[in-house]
Amino acid sequence: MYMWQAQDYLNPLLNTSIYIYPILFGVIAQVWARVVMKGKVSFKQVILAYFICILLVFITESVTYYLLLNHIDTNAKEILLQAWRGINDKTQSNLAQVKVFKEPSFSLSEFALGFATKTLMFTVPGLITGLVISKIPRTVSNGLQDQL
Repeated sequence: MYMWQAQDYLNPLLNTSIYIYPILFGVIAQVWARVVMKGKVSFKQVILAYFICILLVFITESVTYYLLLNHIDTNAKEILLQAWRGINDKTQSNLAQVKVFKEPSFSLSEFALGFATKTLMFTVPGLITGLVISKIPRTVSNGLQDQL
């Protein structure tokens, strides 16, 4: 989601809600994999469906933001830097004047690192939901037919 105003980046509710969508897409992919496989789905298959979905979401996000900030709308980079500086100035105490976080440069390597980090972090909810989705029993009639 491309936000136009610096205050949008400082809004914790809006920032947090953006990261719910990839998880929802991943869970929908897991459920869809179960439906396509007619309920006979393994844990590995639902995890793979989730991971591929998350991978596509974050590749698209990283490439889009890289192109947007470095080639299409370079003024947006300044808005982000101002927002980052505002957050950084608020969190520094008077006692600790050491700069803990380095200023973002919006380089390709930073976007690649962000992609890898988010992909790994968002795999954890997929493991949890995959365990639940793969263990949901099929309908009783299907279970009885398999036993006969």
